[in-house]
Amino acid sequence: MRRRHRGPLPLPPPLGGFVVDGANVIAASRGQALARLDAVEAWCRHFRSDLPVLVFVDGTTAQRCPPAVREVLALRAVDVTPGRPRYAVTPRGEPADAHLLQAAARLRALVVSNDRFFDHEDLRANLLTVQFAFDRGVLQMPEEATWFRRPGSTERVPLAVLAGLCSEAEPPGAPIEPESGGSRPAEGV
Repeated sequence: MRRRHRGPLPLPPPLGGFVVDGANVIAASRGQALARLDAVEAWCRHFRSDLPVLVFVDGTTAQRCPPAVREVLALRAVDVTPGRPRYAVTPRGEPADAHLLQAAARLRALVVSNDRFFDHEDLRANLLTVQFAFDRGVLQMPEEATWFRRPGSTERVPLAVLAGLCSEAEPPGAPIEPESGGSRPAEGV
């Protein structure tokens, strides 16, 4: 039997930003939550400095952090300085995943998370994710991302390919805002 030639794999849409699963990064190991978040933000800026970064943290995860970390998260959530990552904290008890995935779809963002979002199959269609690890406090990133093209279909995409995909429709560094309804600045985090 002859194999059919599939041709080149399709390319994902151009990246419009990064969405970081901050709760997932915080939970990656004990202690040093802010250092891990800073390392992921630095990786995003190094990978594509022209793209905005949005970090989602659920309120329950924020409440589990030491008071000094909660204070920094609260300050980051109200910081709207151009060029800095935007932080969104969901109300305590409300998971951030749905908000995170909706923002990622809207922005055509690369999601930095170890979560595969199986419980949100409908929201992860066309989602690009990259997993991470920390080895003795040093961020380790793979060479490929996962593209959930449609339910039941995934492709591995080299990060080098994603780095080169640019959108002509949106100017580099266009501001991103968390969707209203659910996420809010981190008051009382």
